[in-house]
Amino acid sequence: MMTRRIETLLRLWLFSICIFTLIGNAASDIWLTGTVVLFIGHSVMHGNTQWLSFRWFQIALIFWIWIIVASLLSSWPVHSLEDSAGWIRFPLFALALSYFLEYVPGARRYVLVALCVGLAVMLGSMLHEKILDPSKVRLYGTWNQNTKAGWLMLGFGLPVSFWALKKVLENTRSAFWALPLVAMLLSSAILTGEVYVSIEFIFGLALFLLASGMRRNVLISVLVICFALVVLVFVLDPELVRRFQVSIVKRLPWMSTSDYYVPWMRGFMAGEMHPVFGIGPKNHQLFCTSTEALRGLSKTVCYPHPHNLYIQIFAETGAIGLLLFLAMVVAIFAQVLNGAKRRHEMSREVIAALCILIAILWPISTYSHAFGQHKNFFTWLNIAWALYLAGQFKTTSRGEAASEEQKAG
Repeated sequence: MMTRRIETLLRLWLFSICIFTLIGNAASDIWLTGTVVLFIGHSVMHGNTQWLSFRWFQIALIFWIWIIVASLLSSWPVHSLEDSAGWIRFPLFALALSYFLEYVPGARRYVLVALCVGLAVMLGSMLHEKILDPSKVRLYGTWNQNTKAGWLMLGFGLPVSFWALKKVLENTRSAFWALPLVAMLLSSAILTGEVYVSIEFIFGLALFLLASGMRRNVLISVLVICFALVVLVFVLDPELVRRFQVSIVKRLPWMSTSDYYVPWMRGFMAGEMHPVFGIGPKNHQLFCTSTEALRGLSKTVCYPHPHNLYIQIFAETGAIGLLLFLAMVVAIFAQVLNGAKRRHEMSREVIAALCILIAILWPISTYSHAFGQHKNFFTWLNIAWALYLAGQFKTTSRGEAASEEQKAG
């Protein structure tokens, strides 16, 4: 049990996600780690060991051990351990956030408000950036020269969009504010100039709209409003149209004309050359620059990572590491589907959780560093949200009733 003072402090801490995330990458990691520390401390004080029995987390622990072994056996063990040693904080973060959302009264409301605040501030920053330099096709927001504005729009925008659409499904009157909100978030993601982030956003929304059983007239309204706002963004910024056009027609990641083709191929080659243990987490750039076969693929520089989550895991931890990671992903999906089994129906919460996971973990997409911070913060934030929607920590009828009361809000 939590005292009211502790509950208040936890709600304030959860709300502060918008502050830390808008400050930058390091601040985001501080908030993530702080949430993990609070969760572990609470678990020790109250004897909460339920999370140790979750199959997906058990596989995550095995994967963590494996990537540390891969680091130690690599040519640059110290450099590699900088990322692999702390990777476990991401699964722990998913546990921590989903637990606090479940059991801290009002936590969901505070987090949703925080996500909306973060999205609003980032949008305002991007508009200011665009006004100062209308020729810009990629916007950075509060991070200046770091292209994470798209990640925040996706990472914060998907949970908020699904919450808004669920409100419409419950009460069609909510459409007057919820549908413009969803359309604004989608158009904001497009405004960032991050093509593949925008595609992931559209993909996630499309999955939920198709699977949720939304009324035809409401579905048409969603499509019309989203289409109108997206067209408005493109009309106001013709250069953005050309960027999306070229990226979709000529620069899809698997095309040889794409900027991502060479990094993907180098990642595949690195994995093929070291199929068991890989080259070690965080070692892709070092291995590429020191290996003629990889350098010879192109005159382009060797990047710190192959720009794909699964290719990087294969390259840096080998086939066994990739299989362990895939087993963890499958176990996360299974954990979400357990929510449907417990309710004896495929509820809208479970549908939303599955759509979030599919969109975030879709393999044919670009990615930042698989083991460090960067996009991982937003990926595991959405995994946490999905696990919460599926009721990962529900064990008693009382806990389920309390959770359903929160989710109704």
